[in-house]
This record gives sequence, C-alpha cells and structure tokens, in this order.
Amino acid sequence: MTIKEKIQEYLDYKGINTNEFERSIGASKSYWRNTKNISAEVLGEIVRVYSDLNLEWVLSGKGQMLKQPVDTSLRKTIRETRPRIPMNAAAGSVLEALQGVKVEDCEQLPIVEAFSKYNYTLFVKGDSMEPEFHSGDELACLQIAKPSFIQWGRYHVLDTSQGVLVKRIYEDGDYILCKSKASDLYQDFRIPKSEIYNIALVIGMLRRY
Repeated sequence: MTIKEKIQEYLDYKGINTNEFERSIGASKSYWRNTKNISAEVLGEIVRVYSDLNLEWVLSGKGQMLKQPVDTSLRKTIRETRPRIPMNAAAGSVLEALQGVKVEDCEQLPIVEAFSKYNYTLFVKGDSMEPEFHSGDELACLQIAKPSFIQWGRYHVLDTSQGVLVKRIYEDGDYILCKSKASDLYQDFRIPKSEIYNIALVIGMLRRY
C-alpha cells in the first residue's frame, strides 16, 4: 500500500470523514482527493494531530497501525530521529526519502535539540560554499512547504534534476538564481523552477574538527 492508502485505512478505521480530516491538518478542501504525493510537512502534521497513528507503519508497513501504549517510565529514553540524506543521492531522492520511499536507505539520527524544527540533515560536498560551509559540515534542513515561504537571499538545499545543491538563492522569474560563496571560483547560475523537486532552508550546521 502507498502512504496515502495507509492513512486512508486509518481514517476509515477511526470513522473520520475527509472534510473533518482536511480541516484538522489545515489542508484545503479537496486536498485529500487530489493529492498523490504527501509531503513530509503534511505527514508530520498528520501524525501530530493523530498521535495514535504509528509513523513506522505508515512509512514501512512494519508494526501495527496504532501505536502501542508506552511505559511512561521509559519516555525519557526514547529520542525522536531525523534522516541523514546522502549528498550524492540521485535527483528527486530528497523528496522520496521524506515521503518514505527511500527512508530505509538513510541513516536515522537522534534529533539535534539545539536546532529549531528541521526535517533532515546532509553533508556538504566540495568547496563552492567556503568559508561559510566546509566540505564535511552537516546541515540541518527545513523543507519549504510553499514557494511563498522561501526566504530569498538565505542558504537553501535544492533537490534538482541535476542533483542536490547547497546555494544562496534569489527569485528570478521562472528561474531561481543560485550564488556560491566562493564567487571568484564559481559563477552564478540559474535553474528553471520546473526542474526543482524540493527546496529546504538551511537552519543549522554541525562542524567536526
């Protein structure tokens, strides 16, 4: 079953109609009927609102649909995790991993509590963003749900038809203008918005010395 089919099975089991479900997660009317791919942002909201839904079952089919009661004495030992996505992943793999298609191929790391909300981490490769980011730095990334949420001029991770990039980005009509920190070595370039699968804001960085 797909992720959507599993969530629908849960809704049917709980007797929750579509209109009620859409309102509860802040989605527009007809969202559930029309959507094919559920973003990580929406999935996160679903499991937040419906806290008894087992995320592992939704993503991989393992375990039971409903969460099992947790011994409160063990709560402090249970840590939330986020996927570490390989920087050399194929185009489109960031979105696929966040939707659970390739999540089994990503390391699951304990959440870094010092950072604000984020969806995944990845390592920087190459020197195009030095001295801001060095090769080997690990970036915490927050997926952008809507184009209106993009903070132009800040560093973002772009999952494009050519692969995964870390750049400072700017609005440019039907394109996104990408700038490298090391501008004397790497020229600015533009990417058609139609060739970008996923955009995430860089909200934190870990550097290992």
